[in-house]
Amino acid sequence: MRIPWRALLALGASIALAGGALAGCFSEREATAPAEGVCSFPITEGVPGSTIVVIQDFAFGPGDVRIRAGERVTWINCDTDTHTSTSDGGVWASPILIPGEAFTQAFPTVGEFPYHCEPHPFMIGRVIVD
Repeated sequence: MRIPWRALLALGASIALAGGALAGCFSEREATAPAEGVCSFPITEGVPGSTIVVIQDFAFGPGDVRIRAGERVTWINCDTDTHTSTSDGGVWASPILIPGEAFTQAFPTVGEFPYHCEPHPFMIGRVIVD
């Protein structure tokens, strides 16, 4: 099932926006290489209620996210290349995300969790859990 981004807001998803990058990231199109800032992904059980990090233009947006213990972060690949979300400390490692795929990670404990993209280590971000 594919749901447009406006429907996500209606579901009450807590979404972190970075420079409006997320606004053009969703459509009802099939998950293939994004065209002109558009991508889609299936809404799975872990996505609603997540803080969203968009992977686009070889960057994580926002680069830093702040959440409370027990909350989740979902990374959505809206780029034209494959990427990962990989913890610097070995806490998590997403599979390779093709364009249009998403990965969700729960954060049960307080702390700062720096991460990177395995194929592109210059792409970095941080999850701050209060």
